[in-house]
Amino acid sequence: MRLSRRLLASFLAAMLLLAIFAATAPARGELHHRHAHGARVARLGSAVALKPARALRSTRPKPVASPAGASSSDLLFYGDNVGDFAMNQSAPGAVSEVADPAGGTQPAMEMTVDNSDVAPVTPTSDPRAQLLSPAIIDNGEEFWWSGRFFLPGDFPSSVPGWLTVMEGPYGAPFDGTPPWHIEVNGDHIQWTRNDTYDYDVPWQMPLVRNQWVDVVVHERFAADGWVEMWVDGQQIAFFGSNTYNPSHEAPTIRLSMATRDHSNDEGPNFTVIQSYRKAGMFSSVSLFQGPMAVGRTRAAVE
Repeated sequence: MRLSRRLLASFLAAMLLLAIFAATAPARGELHHRHAHGARVARLGSAVALKPARALRSTRPKPVASPAGASSSDLLFYGDNVGDFAMNQSAPGAVSEVADPAGGTQPAMEMTVDNSDVAPVTPTSDPRAQLLSPAIIDNGEEFWWSGRFFLPGDFPSSVPGWLTVMEGPYGAPFDGTPPWHIEVNGDHIQWTRNDTYDYDVPWQMPLVRNQWVDVVVHERFAADGWVEMWVDGQQIAFFGSNTYNPSHEAPTIRLSMATRDHSNDEGPNFTVIQSYRKAGMFSSVSLFQGPMAVGRTRAAVE
């Protein structure tokens, strides 16, 4: 069978990927990420030297630069273009740096993911493109992180399965869905927790297109951790009246939960911006991501 031009272009890189991603998963409830870390980066605890990444189209991050007004000592990672990230897991050409689709001055990264963007070109048998921060979040640490995404006018009006746009902390052993992520599901944007909480839905909002959605997360990464979240500058009250709440959790702005569980409890964790979806739903989908920041304070990441 003759390979497409896109797969031929990625053949050599895919061979390197196979050496790292020895096991891949066909479904959401199985392995999400196999990864190597990037070069020396800031850490919440202390600076450590990390081996160069060896995955598909891996990139070395440039020195951390602070957004205007932020303390450089509180900012641990900032990525506003592809080369900033510790790892790029995508098919060749799937992620590109573009102008702000809303006409602003801030940079944007377009992710166009085909249904064929699967293993061995990307980590799993579900199509994805994703950019990873360095693994700088350790057990017991409190941190902030931020990102923003833009669903264009031609983005599907409803997603029959799931399409994840950001997630983390996440890390080894990569055992299924991480505790925190944001996905598009049906005609909603939502946080569906993992099997630790029987896939309940602490928060959701209507699917919106042609506008940026800004997300800020404040979290303690631990088995006895917690999560606070702001969307478009407004703090979220989890488990309001229109969420899936089988355990009858009380509404709260600080959700106590295991942010470190069987999925991510074997080492330092990273954060991810992405376009990752269940295979077979669409031939191709495009969306845009803005900068990602990880830091010790809210001021550092906004």
